[in-house]
Amino acid sequence: MAPSIVSIATLAALLSPAIPNILAIAQLTAGCTTNSFTVSSWLIEDFESSGTTVRFQALNRATNTSAQLSCQVSGNASTWQACTSDSSPLLASVQLEAAVARVRINETWVCNDLTPSRPLNFAAQGEGSLPITCNSDACAPLSTDPLLIKSVLSSPFPLSPSAVPGPSGHDKEGCAAGSRTPSWEVFSTQLNLRNVSGRIEGGNAFIQLRNTITDYRASCFGTLTGTAPATMQCSAQSTGRPRAPKYNINTVLTFSPGSFVLSVNETWFCDDANPAQPIEIFGVGTARLPLECSAVGETTTYCAGDPATFTGRLISEKPIPPFSLGDPLPTAPSCTISSVVAPSYRFSDFETIVASGSSLGSIRFGVELNTGAAFTGYPSTFFRSGVSVSVTEGGSTAWYPCVLESVGEQSLTPTACAFRYDATTQSLSLSADWKCSDLDASRPVSFTGDLRTTVPSLTCSTTSGRTRCATAPGQAWAANVTSVYWGN
Repeated sequence: MAPSIVSIATLAALLSPAIPNILAIAQLTAGCTTNSFTVSSWLIEDFESSGTTVRFQALNRATNTSAQLSCQVSGNASTWQACTSDSSPLLASVQLEAAVARVRINETWVCNDLTPSRPLNFAAQGEGSLPITCNSDACAPLSTDPLLIKSVLSSPFPLSPSAVPGPSGHDKEGCAAGSRTPSWEVFSTQLNLRNVSGRIEGGNAFIQLRNTITDYRASCFGTLTGTAPATMQCSAQSTGRPRAPKYNINTVLTFSPGSFVLSVNETWFCDDANPAQPIEIFGVGTARLPLECSAVGETTTYCAGDPATFTGRLISEKPIPPFSLGDPLPTAPSCTISSVVAPSYRFSDFETIVASGSSLGSIRFGVELNTGAAFTGYPSTFFRSGVSVSVTEGGSTAWYPCVLESVGEQSLTPTACAFRYDATTQSLSLSADWKCSDLDASRPVSFTGDLRTTVPSLTCSTTSGRTRCATAPGQAWAANVTSVYWGN
């Protein structure tokens, strides 16, 4: 299916706010754009029903704005009844039965926190069911917890963000209750100590431990200086899709090589008891490791030990926003968001080769979509022979289909492209197609964009009648896409 085409150049005209006083609030909300692409959903709170009137509050979690809704319901339980709000573009309706209230939400809003000059319009829909109990003339929720309604985006394109798995062990049975008496298992320890005149002068330590409540495992490494306690660098042993820097487990380990005493400070999360009431937990523990040491040569001592478990203390426990551990976390440096907000490509390894007396030669260049994250260092390379690369008045105007020579990071590689090169001005133009599936693998978003860039200084050399002109090794530069179109 051909994508529905929306041009960046026309977004400002197409997406002008219909209700400025409300949408202006959303536009100024920090994180509005990334939240709208990832955690767009609503929390339904303060639900009450009396007689023929239903009232509730709907909080848009992407914009952090609330709307107070009022609905007039009839005795027909199968009919959806429209709700009204005097201050919001949010549309809602309810269906009230004896044991459940169903709520539908349809809302549009605008974000410009990442695109100040061209506000970006969002539209989303969702539906949820709230268990209730009713008497002769009133109904009330069975729980005081908010109802989470997850949304499906319909604008700027259809999208159902996939969730990144929550922090390790957050939903493990007994997480919250067991965390009141935290414990850890040290299941691997390796020390290499450097001795001078019978004294420990330095070395290194490698320690692996497991939180027995969450089953989270950390590998910690540190450089030792004398017998002083050393703070070690710890990282998770888990694999899979990386999480954004939010609600991540943090482990700080301190180890004393003189006494073999280990201290751990760790932050973890639980919502096994109730996803609507997640908690952040901080616990500490100290233990002396039962290590056995042996000399390796004259100046090195190697120490290791059997697994050991120790109990710690709960220091603090605090609530975090409802349902936050199961969210598809905002990921600003992503393919989809970067392609909508400020698409650009990173070029490298440019070269032309032409034989003496010929106007045709070959062009090679590396390219990688710029997502705002660190570059992978593995650009995909395109190569094309039979290209006009000589310096002539007026330059070349011919477009050539790209031919993929080697694939770097596939998700950041154009699915198709064409280029032209003007050797006179060293101007390289690229028209590229690419797809992003980082937010919704089942429904990738297709992008098409054009750009023009000037190739940096070239160094030319001639060997055996062939002239090669190339950018400096390792040199790379970015070029903004000046027009982009997208759709599913």
